[in-house]
Amino acid sequence: MTDLVRPAPLPRLAYVYHPMSVSPLTIVDSAKGVCDLVWVVDSSQPGSTSMQRLLRRSGPIVEAAGREVADVAVELRALAVDGVVSLHDGDLVWTARLAAELGLPFHSVETAIRLTDKAAQRAALGAAGLPVPAVHVIPLHTDEEELELLGTQFPFPAVLKPREGQSSRDTLPIASPAELLATMAEFRTRTEPTAAEFILESYIPDPSTPLGGEGFAPFVSVEGIVENGRVAHATITSRTPFRWPFRETGLATPTVIEPGLQQEILRVATEAALAVGVTIGCLHTEIKLTDDGPVVIEVNGRPGGGVSELLELASGFSILRTALRLAVGDPVNFTGPVDCPRIGYLINVFPVEELEFIDSVEGLAELAKVEGVDEVVVVRGPGQRIDWREGSEIHVFHLSGTVASFDELRTLIALTTSLVRIEGHNL
Repeated sequence: MTDLVRPAPLPRLAYVYHPMSVSPLTIVDSAKGVCDLVWVVDSSQPGSTSMQRLLRRSGPIVEAAGREVADVAVELRALAVDGVVSLHDGDLVWTARLAAELGLPFHSVETAIRLTDKAAQRAALGAAGLPVPAVHVIPLHTDEEELELLGTQFPFPAVLKPREGQSSRDTLPIASPAELLATMAEFRTRTEPTAAEFILESYIPDPSTPLGGEGFAPFVSVEGIVENGRVAHATITSRTPFRWPFRETGLATPTVIEPGLQQEILRVATEAALAVGVTIGCLHTEIKLTDDGPVVIEVNGRPGGGVSELLELASGFSILRTALRLAVGDPVNFTGPVDCPRIGYLINVFPVEELEFIDSVEGLAELAKVEGVDEVVVVRGPGQRIDWREGSEIHVFHLSGTVASFDELRTLIALTTSLVRIEGHNL
């Protein structure tokens, strides 16, 4: 009689969950065969409590709300977790403290701060010799006299953005000192929550030639994979032209950019990862293309929103799965970029003109039938408000899928306005 061989147990991963990050079902799917999940949940976050029934189906829940990091670590140690990870910007520093308490690999606290504090990150990039714009930190309640003085000393045009934030929320071009005064006054009078601090950056000029490719912005992102301090890159993602002020209208991977410039982009992304001190994990590095070379806009300590799904469509390679493997110490030994037989895309569609409220959206069924369209998702439908202040994530609908060429993608983008009609109004 042959002895039955029991499969080795999977490692256990403490996943720090946030409702505004990757969906639980996607994480569960990515974890299959890689790790068992333990969910660390801050139930004080809006939307967290309603998800707990779903989370419990795939692993135990450890409550983080109102608790010291050391107390959460005690409970996780009792559950014998082998790794810890967060894929949400706002949780990186807390998770770094948790990992340090547990003695598990993750970003150091110092690195997590550089990944989430735009001012600290600019300082680190500059110290490493990378080109950075002029930067000034502005607390929300800075008085007008100080702002007026800053206006006489700072180079305009400029960009104003929250010191900590994502998805281009409250990120605005600032043309003059007067516009800076008016914008900060508007932020101070808002009734909804806003950032406690902003940073003002000098504007990085656009290139004199279309370096991003026909129909694409001079802006890309790089998905990096760092293991034991070694940086490799999975893909470069192109962007379609931004919607005012800096809202993303679409992305496609792999990139349309010519190979020589791609190598320069990857070199800069590697230097940026090392500059902020990343030794393990997956990164999303945003880079602007200029006449003087690529300039890092931001290094994020997690995979890019939507990019991992697109890359998996285009190539079969999962960055999310790789991030989970790294977190539990499974050797990845990644070399890239990955081969992409097709082009994965995500297109965010806004009204042709700025509207505050959506009345109707017609033509989505016809668009969904177009070859290459896998999914059409309504984000803001009839009766709902659409607000540019909320950044790239608030659009009318988006579509995703794969195409064989960039010419096919350009044709598909044109169909989002010729087949679909969005009506609305302003108050």
